[in-house]
Amino acid sequence: MATYIVRRILGLIPTLFVITVIVFLMMHAMPGNAFQSLVFNPRLKNSGELYNRLVKENGLNQSLVVQYIDWMKNVLQGNLGNSFSLNLPVSQLIATYLPNTLILAVTAEVIILAISIPIGVFQANRVNGSFDMISSFISVFLYSIPGFVFALMLIFIFSFTLNWLPSSGTVTAGASWSGSFFDRLQHLILPALALALPSMAYYTRLTRGNTLQVIVADFVRTARAKGLRGRKVLFRHVLRNAIIPIITQFGFDLGGLFGGAVILEQIFTWPGMGELSISATINRDYPLILGTTLLFAVTVLLGNVIADILLAIADPRIRYN
Repeated sequence: MATYIVRRILGLIPTLFVITVIVFLMMHAMPGNAFQSLVFNPRLKNSGELYNRLVKENGLNQSLVVQYIDWMKNVLQGNLGNSFSLNLPVSQLIATYLPNTLILAVTAEVIILAISIPIGVFQANRVNGSFDMISSFISVFLYSIPGFVFALMLIFIFSFTLNWLPSSGTVTAGASWSGSFFDRLQHLILPALALALPSMAYYTRLTRGNTLQVIVADFVRTARAKGLRGRKVLFRHVLRNAIIPIITQFGFDLGGLFGGAVILEQIFTWPGMGELSISATINRDYPLILGTTLLFAVTVLLGNVIADILLAIADPRIRYN
């Protein structure tokens, strides 16, 4: 198992290389660069000379091959470069904004798994009942609506109409230390729900379908024939086998939640990686774009590795040699 994990992690390197090359070429295919909007100001004297100096100092006058090789050398040394627009190390910016996105993504994932799996199992155990039909309709309805629409709906209902929860930011200005945890929790609820609801609907349907397939399996009938109670059969035999495809989807969603947070962080003014990556794209901030893209790619690829490990733990039949 340990050998397999090491091999999978080493196998991520070529994929990351291809991703960075594609992103690098796409960035430079865009017209202009980060310094054109900063320098070419009618009120600024000698703007052309300043622009040429900045381009030369940051190596943008070199060929694309030389620029990429220089950037890759710095990455291998743990240096992601400096942001053109913010004039700060990219690693420092990521360390500042990443925790907020992690908190948002992890909270959304906990909500998804804690609610959707029990509902899906209960639907399958009471198939074609009133609860199954109503919850199935709600799941399809929620899955068909984009996350940013949920965000606007939640803000309108819980912030503007009911005035129960804040609509933006991570903390209220001037909040005391004693109340900071609950204040941050209140700010977290709406963006986490908006991020979780579409995936929650999908997980519910996935759990229901998998559970229905496992319930009619021969080993489940054998367990019931031996006299095991319904709950023991459900949790010990049915759920453990039905959850295997959900674990696979969980690995993909680890990176997907980061991507989904990009738009929602803008709506809720949540200072995370979404805000940072969009700012980098607007300002043509090449080092920051590459740094955030590399982080998103690593998250997606590591999510697949984590899913494989969890699959081996959940299903003894799976062995990695």
